[in-house]
Amino acid sequence: MRDSDSVGTDIGRLLAMAHKRATSTFAHALRALDLDGRLFGVMSTLARVGPATQARLIVELRSDKSVMLRAVDDLERLGLTTREPVPEDRRARVVTLTDAGRQRLVAATEIAQQVSEDLFGWMSAAEQKVLRDLLERFVDQEPAGRPAED
Repeated sequence: MRDSDSVGTDIGRLLAMAHKRATSTFAHALRALDLDGRLFGVMSTLARVGPATQARLIVELRSDKSVMLRAVDDLERLGLTTREPVPEDRRARVVTLTDAGRQRLVAATEIAQQVSEDLFGWMSAAEQKVLRDLLERFVDQEPAGRPAED
């Protein structure tokens, strides 16, 4: 029998285990495209918002400067994005998907959909929606006593 006092710690442990399982499964599936979940996230965001500065990508993905710099460097090295100076701000760079990047993203999105089906297909569509909605609410909550961007 489960102890109701341990629900909070159970959730934390299970979220960590779920994260490991999902990221590992997705990373393995994306290897054939020379991508990982981090690069897929940046590419998906660029497809959704259009060309964006690295600063905007950091905000959109709740990332940090060094992680984003490495991701954009990797994508540029692969020929999947370009990075151009912003005319009115020499320090800022706009990141844009290339044609090759858009094509690779289509293939990666198909893989992501298959991985999602493999991971969550045992749930009904309604259960998947509830899980998604609860996770969105969880992510959007600021932790008590500290900013969300730690």
